[in-house]
Amino acid sequence: MKTVSEIIEAMELTVLTEVYQPDAKIKKGYAGDMLSHVMAHLQNDECWFTILNSMNVIAVASLNECPLVILTEDVVLQEAILQKAKSEEICVCTTSMDTYAACAALHEIMESMEV
Repeated sequence: MKTVSEIIEAMELTVLTEVYQPDAKIKKGYAGDMLSHVMAHLQNDECWFTILNSMNVIAVASLNECPLVILTEDVVLQEAILQKAKSEEICVCTTSMDTYAACAALHEIMESMEV
């Protein structure tokens, strides 16, 4: 497992909010853009990869106690959505990588920890 802070550093993510739970343990990533499916399957020890720019992203992350949302393909949330993320203490980051590449990068980071 890696912490939220370790993932942010290793993946060179751009932080859009504060890092609220820097020591939260992340077991793996979860990629998905269908909110109802993510809501049913996202675990609280996973970071969530998505391209969605919606207030509902924060609602689902909060409901599932997800400590880290990673927006791929340089997606940036509107200020009102970022404010909601801040009020829910959910760390939101962005990366230029597409979702596949970002997931692969996280997998590589996680694998390197196990050695």
